[in-house]
Amino acid sequence: MTTGHFTFHFHDAADLERQIRAEGLPLELDHDFAPLFEPVQAGPHRLPNRFVVLPMEGCDGETDGAPGPLTFRRYERFAAGGAGLLWFEATAVVREGRANPRQLWLHRATVPAFRQLVERARAVARERAGHQPLCVLQLTHSGRYSRPGRAPAPIIAHHSPLLDPTHQLPPDYPLISDAALERLEDDYLEAARCAREAGFDAVDIKACHRYLISELHASFTRENSRYGGPAFENRTRFFRHVVGKIRAALPDLLVTARLNVFDAMAHPYGFGMDPARPGQPDLSEPLRLMRFLREQGAPLVNVTVGNPYFNPHVNRPFDLPTAGGAIPDESPLFGVARFMDLVRQTQAAFPGWPVIGGGYSWLRQFLPHLAAANVRRGWVSLVGLGRMAFAYPDCVRDLREQGRFDPERVCVACSACTQIMRDGGRAGCVPRDAVVYEPIYKEGRAQALDTILAMARSCRQCSDPTCIGQCPARVNIPEFVGHIAARRFREAYESLRRANSLAAVCGFVCPAEVQCESGCINQHYAAPVPIRHLQQWIGRKAVEEGWVGQPLPMPAPTGRRVAVIGAGPAGVAAADRLAALGHTVVIFEREPGAGGAARAVIPAGRLPDDILAREIEGVIASRRGRVSVEARPLGPGWTLDDLLADGFEAVLLATGLGGSAPLPGAQRPAHGVEGASPFLARLKHGGRVAGVVRVLGGGNSAVDAALCALERGADDVSILYRRSFAEMPAWPHEREQALRRGVNILTLTAPLDYVCDAAGRLTGVRVVRTRLGPPGRDGRRQPEILPGTEHVLPADLAVEALGQTVAPELRACLGGVAFEPNGLVRTHPDTLETTRPGVFAAGDVVNGGSTVVRAVAEGARAAQQIDAWLRQRPAPLRAH
Repeated sequence: MTTGHFTFHFHDAADLERQIRAEGLPLELDHDFAPLFEPVQAGPHRLPNRFVVLPMEGCDGETDGAPGPLTFRRYERFAAGGAGLLWFEATAVVREGRANPRQLWLHRATVPAFRQLVERARAVARERAGHQPLCVLQLTHSGRYSRPGRAPAPIIAHHSPLLDPTHQLPPDYPLISDAALERLEDDYLEAARCAREAGFDAVDIKACHRYLISELHASFTRENSRYGGPAFENRTRFFRHVVGKIRAALPDLLVTARLNVFDAMAHPYGFGMDPARPGQPDLSEPLRLMRFLREQGAPLVNVTVGNPYFNPHVNRPFDLPTAGGAIPDESPLFGVARFMDLVRQTQAAFPGWPVIGGGYSWLRQFLPHLAAANVRRGWVSLVGLGRMAFAYPDCVRDLREQGRFDPERVCVACSACTQIMRDGGRAGCVPRDAVVYEPIYKEGRAQALDTILAMARSCRQCSDPTCIGQCPARVNIPEFVGHIAARRFREAYESLRRANSLAAVCGFVCPAEVQCESGCINQHYAAPVPIRHLQQWIGRKAVEEGWVGQPLPMPAPTGRRVAVIGAGPAGVAAADRLAALGHTVVIFEREPGAGGAARAVIPAGRLPDDILAREIEGVIASRRGRVSVEARPLGPGWTLDDLLADGFEAVLLATGLGGSAPLPGAQRPAHGVEGASPFLARLKHGGRVAGVVRVLGGGNSAVDAALCALERGADDVSILYRRSFAEMPAWPHEREQALRRGVNILTLTAPLDYVCDAAGRLTGVRVVRTRLGPPGRDGRRQPEILPGTEHVLPADLAVEALGQTVAPELRACLGGVAFEPNGLVRTHPDTLETTRPGVFAAGDVVNGGSTVVRAVAEGARAAQQIDAWLRQRPAPLRAH
């Protein structure tokens, strides 16, 4: 009698055997593993052992479908592990059939990359395992699980009351047409041609796990179609045609399949199901299909069961929650035995034909014991390693050389590899390959909907929220978080957008831990609401789903024209707000693209370029022609005087800062010293560095420069800062990240001058040790030089991140605008108006360089002041 569900708790084979006997299951364990290393003949190929690495999707290909670096890493590890057959993972035959934007996709352009993958796997196998494995490529169309972009795009063969609700498909959702299926047959043939050119020995026409072909086999309810209905010949027509076309056109390429023999879904929505006994198998049709496959010369067949995306509360031989979120209340060993029996029946129907069976991974280190017994009893010919290969790619070699599986390396059936895939990440074993896959898993979990909802629901919805006062843009944080908690995502974005024109950008770059999150009352009990993370999530969603470009309501035009100089965050926010107030705005930008310093210097790792560009484009588009951008910089031939004479009634200076503050009193070498902004811009566009890099300064630009230097080739990177670590103006999480990634932060170290060789090349930075004295006028403790501590730090490159000023060439164009002693534009503290009437300023040119959200807030504030200034003046007469 079987028991209910339990977790794996066996320490030796005897414990497992006692449990098997107690449950009365027909399973046996062997301690002689020699049968597993007997060769097997599969058509013209002689396999060196009975192990098969099953097709486990890594979702780690490139955008064009070519295998990526992690794909190569996985298959090199599989090949080195010693299995005699490598069954390469599900590879799409057409773009729209990809289940993931990173799923492998074989077409003409990716053949060279696949050829390299096969050649590399074979070379590693020869070197590490001493044999050449049979290489089979699984060809697929994902059908109802298709997701070639970020949003699902299901392609279904029939409607299923069991599966349609999962994808929220309405009853009238269209089915793939017969004509489209006919065309798809030829796409499979073309993919098979590419597979042969890439060097694969065989192709698998995937017909399992409810992907398109598998769904066709169960399309009993597909009416008036040559590819569906009660007749077996119709439901299997697509599969049989594809196999036949490949065999006729490519006789030297072997064709096989991984087939579902039991869908675990009630008839008429499942294949291999008994119509008279719900939930029970009927192998008559699966065996009939396999008979066709054998007649077509298939060297072997790969048998599997069930559907990983549906929880029928049966056939889950794994110690993990199912896709439906529940664990069947049955013994996991009962599920293992069910799988073994279905494979046994298949093998018995085709004696002498190699049948591959899986379902062993739950047994952990005792997998070889059951596998050896099944081979000895004639239940199966080849043993499939699925998630076990992810966790323990060396298991076959270890079994051959050491006589056992290492219990500390086996798969523990945690299902984290499946969770990574569902979260849109690159799949692998989290506990056993943690260096690579733990960060991927955690990032995926942080972005997953269930996690986002839980984060949002941690907000207390305070009636007098202290978080709002810490946000420069005064976003109604409880409102936007509350909308997320209620799954009103569009409303959440709109709540952000009312206060912050660049809500998505700010979600990536704002220092929430010292702004809004620092005011969250939750921090006194546990952790604050992760406001920045939620804003980033909803902002990305808004950009990707096109919400940012939707037209917004606007009043009737006022007929007033305003010029904004600079298309950075302050300028874009001001233009957005001015348009909302009825004015017409032209943004003048010196660079080809909008975004200002954020686009030019913020590393893509902190702010993805597509988020910045698409949000700015969307903001401008949402104002329906009332905002335009012209690529025309202020310069000697076109000054502020010219701009005001051109019919603009007001001007906003939002140019940012283009000049770098040099090291005071230093003699700058001819080579080896760069300002932080040009340095970051150079590296962002592919520049490289080498040797020892010293970064002067302690702000966010200094940290960005240091991290980028490490990423782009520097051997050693140090930040030189004259005060203490606690007083560094860089945000806390940025400083901590720099330390984690290997940047040396030399505090209480003041740079004095540069040292160079006879050719004028930098060789070192002269520094002196300091200590902190009494606070100065700004309230910060002042650094005091310690006499006798001067010394030279070797350096190949010095990056000055000591502050910025308005570029001299820009200052020359701003007649009538006064500047502060520190080189920034002087403005009225209340109105942001400069010393020239009608000319205002906001953002970095006023504050010296701060956060993006502060620039956005100042741009919006300047727009309000410009609007008030315009309304106090009569509209100019215009020629008709």
